[in-house]
Amino acid sequence: MVVTIKKILLTLLLPIFILGGTMADELTTSDRLDIIDVMSSYARGIDTKDFDFYATIFSDDVEVNIIYDPNFRSGGKVTLKGKGEWVTYVKEAVSKYQSSQHMMGNPLIVYENGIAKVRTDIQATHYYKGAEQEKSTLWGNYNTHMQKENGKWKVIKHTLTSIGSD
Repeated sequence: MVVTIKKILLTLLLPIFILGGTMADELTTSDRLDIIDVMSSYARGIDTKDFDFYATIFSDDVEVNIIYDPNFRSGGKVTLKGKGEWVTYVKEAVSKYQSSQHMMGNPLIVYENGIAKVRTDIQATHYYKGAEQEKSTLWGNYNTHMQKENGKWKVIKHTLTSIGSD
């Protein structure tokens, strides 16, 4: 009888341990991997200039804030509201680049009240089309908030803080 109860408990609890927990205030391992995929898709979408793909990771009413350091685009803050406005801004910004490479560090994920808050360090190198300037590199971090919409993680708020550039 005791062995049967242990087997039942083990059968019920093992998936929770393997998946990283399934309680409402925790993320499963699968959720964490999906969130990491969203951040990787962010870089892929920009670097391949596949803006249709890029747009799929954002909610329709996403809010984006960019805080540039004084050496990149003369500094300042840009705030954009909505997926359309954001994707248009990115298209225009990267149109002057022949190519770019966004390298991101490991995302640090905190989950609170249905929102995954992700901090990711970034190094973005941009190779210009013209000969005026060969390339520029921006260092900083992303603070990205995601929420599940129809079973998929979507970016609902995104902040890029530039900490330096050349």
